[in-house]
Order: sequence, then structure tokens, then C-alpha cells
Amino acid sequence: MAKKTEVDRFSYLTDSLILIVISFLPFEEAAKTSVLSKRWRHLWHETKKIEFDQSFFIKQQSGEESNKIQRRAFIDFCKHWIQTYNPGLTANEFRLALSNPQENDTDTQLFIRFAVDHRVKALDLDFSRPKWDENSLGDENQVGLFELPPFVYEHKGLESLTLFSCNFRVSLLNKFLALKSISLGGVKLTSSCLKELISNCPLLESLSMKNCSDVGCINISSTTLTSLVIDKCSDLQNWIAIDVPKLRIFKYSGQLVHFAIEYLDAMDEADIDFGSETEFGEYGDLLYQLLSDIYGIRVLTVCSYMLQVIPSAEEYPCLPLDRVQHLTLRTVLHVHEFHGISFFLNSCPHLEILTIDIAPARIFPERGTDLALKDHEFLSSYRLRIVYECVSKSLKKVEIKGFKGEMNEIVMINYLLCYGLVLDTLSIVLSKEKGPNGVDMEEWYRKNAQKLLKFKRASKSLRILIN
Repeated sequence: MAKKTEVDRFSYLTDSLILIVISFLPFEEAAKTSVLSKRWRHLWHETKKIEFDQSFFIKQQSGEESNKIQRRAFIDFCKHWIQTYNPGLTANEFRLALSNPQENDTDTQLFIRFAVDHRVKALDLDFSRPKWDENSLGDENQVGLFELPPFVYEHKGLESLTLFSCNFRVSLLNKFLALKSISLGGVKLTSSCLKELISNCPLLESLSMKNCSDVGCINISSTTLTSLVIDKCSDLQNWIAIDVPKLRIFKYSGQLVHFAIEYLDAMDEADIDFGSETEFGEYGDLLYQLLSDIYGIRVLTVCSYMLQVIPSAEEYPCLPLDRVQHLTLRTVLHVHEFHGISFFLNSCPHLEILTIDIAPARIFPERGTDLALKDHEFLSSYRLRIVYECVSKSLKKVEIKGFKGEMNEIVMINYLLCYGLVLDTLSIVLSKEKGPNGVDMEEWYRKNAQKLLKFKRASKSLRILIN
């Protein structure tokens, strides 16, 4: 009797269909497909998603001389790869991550020219220096940033441009007739330059600024922008004005400033992080006003600083955030954050998903409020606790990330289990933090999580998942 063999369904696909599958894979994973069979050996060389990243070749623990050898191997690999690429193909995405590109200026220009010649739609040039590379190649500020080559501005079909530690000519951006997304990092970006950038890109839908300097006062006005990210930009003065009626996603990370936000009815998601603040300050009213300006959002993420400071607002303890369905709290679950957590539970009556992302944060000893902690509903031993509407009527899923099983985590979870009448899922993701002397604590964290299985719960259909 003939032996029954498994059917290889990929063998029935044409090369063009397999190539579509490969082009969805990260570049490093696409390369691994070359070992599957002789047929697959060279297929990945026609992927439309190309990523040349020096971290694939340069090991962090290597010495300076070894780094130079590995860097040369990386450059040689890239040169050989583009020589074998089908000249008639159009690439969708091209990424080049290379620190100190001036050392290999000719090759860097060659790689960028390759991307333009293959009519890439998304161009990502990251010339920032990894931390492990900072001391080996000199001071980036002394040699200056790499300049975006003039021929790039002639690429009319470019839709997405990402530049890190790479200078550009803002006056020439209007040549990119199809440009919809710009992400900038590690460059000087004055308020006048930002205004000109937006003016020169009439189709711009997404704008991201990370670690940019000299920004001054940010004043953004656009009728097309739908996504805005401002992340740890320096030299930012004390206000940000946003007049973007179609804005759907807004993410801010940095120091607390005054926000002047026009009515944003389209906004769906906001991520507000003031984790870099070093002083408490009684800015509760300022935070309250910011939340009032973005009240129509559906997905909201707030930081520990917000949780500690918001109780000092004159309008505490409630702000109508009626549309919020998914709330993420970046928190230590310290008692000084408890009143802030209560504020958001009270303000989001239709909340369905609560994510508690436990991460290190600065805890301020001065709370700026006379609210007593001993009578807080998470801690109180009284029978008549405050039960928030969302907890008893709409909250269906709770995600705890970074769980260790410390007392304040247990207190918070116990409250949600006791009063979460419609709660159907409690998902626990264990912390990866090591113990003293690097001891692996996963088993201990898991045992603490398993104790939750015995807790009293209001919902009979609740599932507790431990990952």
C-alpha cells in the first residue's frame, strides 16, 4: 500500500502569488524563506518590502574593530542584494537604517537611488545612532546630519516619507505630489518650518515628530490631517495650538504645556503622556480642560502623572467622557494614583475595555488634594462602596500587563472582580522584570496570578487568562 504523504499546498501556487505572501513578511523573515526549497531560494529577492538595517549584522557587544568589519559586511550585502533585484519591479516600501552614513556616502546615495529608481511608495531613512554605537563613531553633531539627496524630491509617486537624523529642504516638499505621511525624528524643526511643511503638503494625512528640537510654539492648522504624533520634542515653549477638524488620532508625549484645541468631533483615539514631568504642580484644571477638549474620543490612554494630578482639578470628581469604550492606564497602581483611576472610571460610563499597563513612573509625595486615601473605594472596608456605572453595567474585558501580584494590584483587581457584573474576560500578562541579582521571577508571578482564580467574582461567565 502506497504511503500517504502530506500535500504541500504552496506547490500549487504560482511564483507571483508566493511573492505576494513573502512581501507581507518582515524583510528578515522573508530572507529565511530562501532555505525552504530550491524554488524558494531566490524568490525573496523580488519582495516589495525591502529593509536594510545594520542591526541585522552588527552585534551590540562587539568591539570597535569588530563593528567596522560587520558594518562593511552589511554594506557589501546591501550592494550585492540591489544588484540582483529585478530592474523592472516596483517596490512598495524601502527602509535603510545606518548610523553615520557620511562614512559611506557613495554607498548611501546608491541605496537611496535604488529605492527611487524602483518607484518606492514608502521611503524610510533612519540615520540615528543606536545607543551601543554612540561612542564608537564620534559626535554626530560635529559631522552634521546627512542631507536628503536632491534626486529624491523628483520622485512624484512617493506617498510616505520617514526621516530620522536626516536633513531635508522643506521648500521642496511640494514636489511630492502624492505625499500623505511624514515622520521626522532627530532634526531641527522650528514653528515656521512646521507651518511651511504643512502648507507644502496639501494631501498630508499623517504627521509624526519625535525628538525634534527648536520646535518653539506648535501651531498646526490643516484640513486634511487625520493623525498627529508629538513625541519628546525639545525646546517646546508653553503652548500647542491644534486646528485640525478631521483629526482622528492624537498622541502626545513630553512635558505639560497649554493646549489650545479647536472642536475635534472626528477624534477617535488620544494618548496623553506627561511622564517626563519632574515637578508635581497643581495643574489639575489644565489637565481637566485638555480632557474636555477631546471629550468625544473612543480610545483613551493616560499616564501616571495624569492620575496623580487630575484630583486637584476644581471640577473633580467627574468629566463626561461618554464615548470612551477603551481606556488604558499607564500606572504603578500606587495609592497616590487611586483617586485618578476612580476619576476615569466615574467619567467613562460606557467603558467596555480597561487596560492597566503597569510600568515604572515617578510618584509625587505631594498629592495636591485633601482627598483621604483610607476611605477610598479600593481600600475601604465599609460595605457601602462606590460602584461605578461602567464597572457594573458595561465593562467586559480587563487587561493587566506587567502583573507581579503586589498588594495594590490585588486590591484593584479584587474591586473589579467583586463588582464587574458583565465582565467576561480578565487577561493577566506576567511581568518580565527580574528579581534581585537577575533572578527569574516568572514562576512566582504566575503563582500570584493563579490565586486570583479563587477570588469572589460577580460575573458567572468570567474567564481568567494567565499569559
